[in-house]
Amino acid sequence: MTGRLLLTGAAALAVIGMASAGLASAEPAAPGDVVAGVPIPLDPPSPVPGPQPAAGAPLPTTGEVSGMLTRLSDAGIGYKEKGDLVENGITQEEGHGLDHELRKAYRDGELPYTFDVLNVVPVGEGRALSNVTITGPKMPAPVTVPLQLVDQGSWVLSRDSAMQLMQVLAGH
Repeated sequence: MTGRLLLTGAAALAVIGMASAGLASAEPAAPGDVVAGVPIPLDPPSPVPGPQPAAGAPLPTTGEVSGMLTRLSDAGIGYKEKGDLVENGITQEEGHGLDHELRKAYRDGELPYTFDVLNVVPVGEGRALSNVTITGPKMPAPVTVPLQLVDQGSWVLSRDSAMQLMQVLAGH
């Protein structure tokens, strides 16, 4: 049944991703020439020098990434407490399905999964890549997957990697 949960979650994440992409492509309405009787300037104001933005959160350690993945797959923690682990959070629909399937996987002896994080390397501004080996009580062999992390003030699993992780776990 964990496979069904993970596939359901992956499908829900795909729908959300497509909806987000559609929203991102919408063009904003063009402003008028006058707002409240005041003409809108044609040129943007010149930039005011200010403090440079602070660098993002430092790269997470391998232990922090492992902890994040362990928490995400913990049947004893509800989805509402996991929203900070996935890029742009977890919807209510996704969360209910995830909680249901994780409880079933626990009852079936498929949990806990163990995540051996091999490395965390930066791959661009606000992005990191981590190679993770996953094992579980009923997995026939360990599986190693690359998972992408995104800096959203703190490091979280990218939406695509969350879907990939669900697909990997669904196969076992």
